[in-house]
Amino acid sequence: MVEVAGLDPLQMVLVGTVLELSVFLFEIPTGLVADVVSRKLSVVIGHAMMGLGFLVLALWPTFTVILLSQVIWGVGATFISGAYAAWLSAEIGVDRANRGFLRGSQLAHGGAFVGIGLAVGLGHVSIQLPIVVGSIGFLVLAGAMWLSMREAVFQPTQEPDTWRAMRSTFIDGVRQIRRRALLVLMLLITAMFGAFSEGVDRLFTPFLIQLFEFPELFGLQSVAWWGLIAAVAHVVGFISTTLARRYVKLENQRMLTRVLASLTLGVAASVVALANVQGFLAVLACFWLLGAFRSAYGPLQTAWLNRLIPEQSKATLFSMFGQSDAIGQVAGGPVIGAVAKTVSIAFALGASGLLLLPSVDLYRRALKVVKGGDDR
Repeated sequence: MVEVAGLDPLQMVLVGTVLELSVFLFEIPTGLVADVVSRKLSVVIGHAMMGLGFLVLALWPTFTVILLSQVIWGVGATFISGAYAAWLSAEIGVDRANRGFLRGSQLAHGGAFVGIGLAVGLGHVSIQLPIVVGSIGFLVLAGAMWLSMREAVFQPTQEPDTWRAMRSTFIDGVRQIRRRALLVLMLLITAMFGAFSEGVDRLFTPFLIQLFEFPELFGLQSVAWWGLIAAVAHVVGFISTTLARRYVKLENQRMLTRVLASLTLGVAASVVALANVQGFLAVLACFWLLGAFRSAYGPLQTAWLNRLIPEQSKATLFSMFGQSDAIGQVAGGPVIGAVAKTVSIAFALGASGLLLLPSVDLYRRALKVVKGGDDR
């Protein structure tokens, strides 16, 4: 997007805003499809659409077509959001699923490490080629999931009127959130995390390209540096999820709340440091530390929510949290992008980190509710 399509920082953030607006609009409808029709079908459709979105982006790298690709990608992501966690929890139980989320995150980092090597090799032929191959991989994965995923526990609704069943499921999900203080607090935290992440995810690449000179790396192209950056990020991510899997007791809601609060503070501090340190390697060190905190945060937050959300509307409620994240990104992204364009990218990155600080206080409130033993 930066090197081929020539997008500036504001356009980069607008790309993310279109993606998250698509997520916002489709999270609830696709979550209802998963809870009423089939969670397996929802996951398969999602992976196929994400593959198509990447393929469109790779073949026609213009600003307008990139925006279209984000719509396709975003809608596909909503079919997976919530449906995958709900499917797994129903098939093997909440406790095993929570352990599986962390194990899956470990394996994802390992698979990505291998994929990076392939991508760097293909990228030396053409920067377009690894994206095309990756998108085809998504389409193949969707077919493999359709053939291999079992759905023995989940039962689709018996209501003959599917739209009425979806409406009832949605209303029940809203009632569940309104009755439980912890879920309300986590909705607010998720929105703040979305507002933070949009700036960092969209601005780090132009920040590194525009403000720093890439050191010589064995005479290789700059794509090799991006491969190395991603590879180290996945190594530290694997380490952080391994530590979380080993030492965090997923059945202990108090411990989970404390750990999530600490990780959030670590994420905020890493971003602020990244925006202010001097030197290429120092920036990368902060970026890798940020990745370590975020890698552990994702599956632990899913495990935290998975213990609170009832089975019958699990995909819908997870989608509501995905929608909350999208609201944060849509609201915060353009503001951060405008700051990056009018002031500086470094200042905008630092501001992104500061957006997270109020969520630490919300975790403190959540801990009080957990300690009181009453989350209503």
